[in-house]
Amino acid sequence: MTNTNSDNQTLKPVMGLRPPNEIMFEESFWDELADAGVNEVALQWICLLEDRGGDTGNVYPQEEDGHPRGLAAMGGKRVNRLPRAAFDPTPEFYEGLTWQPPMMPAHLAEQGKKLSAALDMGIAKGFKIYAVDDKGYFLSGGFGTGLLDTSKRPPNFTNPEMPAMTIARARDTAKHFPQVTGIMLDGPDFKWEIKPGHRDDMWVERIDTMEFRSFASENGMDFQKILDGREHFKEFLHGFTPDYARKFISESPGALASHDWWRDHPKFTDWFSFKQAAVEWSVSSSYNGVKKHLPDMQVGNSSRLPFAEPLTGHNTIRKQQYTDFQQPKQYWWSGGVAGFRGTIFNWVETLVDWNDGLDTDLASELFSSMFDYPLAASYPISDYNGEATDEWFTTGVRDQTTKMLANSGGSERYMPWVGLEHFGSNWLTASELDRLLAEMQSQGATRYCYFIYNSMEPEIWNVIQKYARGRSYGSTLTRREGDTTN
Repeated sequence: MTNTNSDNQTLKPVMGLRPPNEIMFEESFWDELADAGVNEVALQWICLLEDRGGDTGNVYPQEEDGHPRGLAAMGGKRVNRLPRAAFDPTPEFYEGLTWQPPMMPAHLAEQGKKLSAALDMGIAKGFKIYAVDDKGYFLSGGFGTGLLDTSKRPPNFTNPEMPAMTIARARDTAKHFPQVTGIMLDGPDFKWEIKPGHRDDMWVERIDTMEFRSFASENGMDFQKILDGREHFKEFLHGFTPDYARKFISESPGALASHDWWRDHPKFTDWFSFKQAAVEWSVSSSYNGVKKHLPDMQVGNSSRLPFAEPLTGHNTIRKQQYTDFQQPKQYWWSGGVAGFRGTIFNWVETLVDWNDGLDTDLASELFSSMFDYPLAASYPISDYNGEATDEWFTTGVRDQTTKMLANSGGSERYMPWVGLEHFGSNWLTASELDRLLAEMQSQGATRYCYFIYNSMEPEIWNVIQKYARGRSYGSTLTRREGDTTN
């Protein structure tokens, strides 16, 4: 890939923001971002917060929220609040759906007006506003009230009600908050982890459901072959002697990251094809439905890093047909459920546990070959809880960024999620964020969705600002000026 960056190219965050949304009520919030060159905001979520007192509800700001403005917005103290719908729903949008959204509590109407006024303030200052739709699981209101009707089992994402609910919420949000002109669809994904007991363990996720069976039947798929394919894959991962591992490394580089490899191996074909078809149907149904009613609404969709794509059911090249932008999760922390240093560690560790004779070095080489994923020699997996080396960024990060940009359809359609932490995992340091953004910028990225404003310590904000203002990539990482190799 040829690097076309100039010294003043910017890399701007779409600044993610979670409740309390009162942070936005002050003009200083918008001015702080605008002064740094930031002009896009993603809301997680559009909701109001109801005071509960005592120990009932969620604590706001959350404990990990480090930005002082979050605490100041709540009067300098953490309080217990519950998320509530930010508007009264439009009944005809939800006609025929099992899940019906709640009404906005009447006593929160004034808070709703303030939220709308805050978004008007942002629009007047030239901001673009996105709403985040977290997999459609927040079925009891607008985007992300956080209130799920636990008396009903959430429908599987192949249930027609799932995209229908996303479409309804998008229409309702646009009606009540016309300031929102973009929607970020989070997932869906199939699992990709192999470590037993992991939250994203692919063998414990629910596949044998009524909805999945119905989807398979409607698409001419043999569901037993789908289930068998998953089990065959587990057997396959238990079959690596040292000699076979070396043979696989030499003969099948990039196998598990290749959609074609899965299609060409009959034992796995039905499982792979089912996953891709299910994800594609879900995302395209949501996208086409939103566009039917809101043709100017920009719709994006998230996925995982390229090496894990076939396991999760995503095909980002195919998704160019039904997304306006793509959001692969460029998460690099080590300890969390969604972190890809953690995923690499889990795969290598599990391959060693499952296969007699495999040591960590050979299993690392096997993982690298399986997924066409370059591992940094200076940063073995035993060091993943420590700060990453420069080589980590110029190998794995560069490789995955380049592939994400190409698969997304270019820099204008590429808006990856970048985060500091997730579910209490190890945090990315300011130095690691600096080098991550430098590498992304060097490969042609121009924007990313930052996760999130509320957790932004001053040293993190300093890193974000310098790239938003046009910091040259060449002065950050240790490399020769003008190096454009991949």
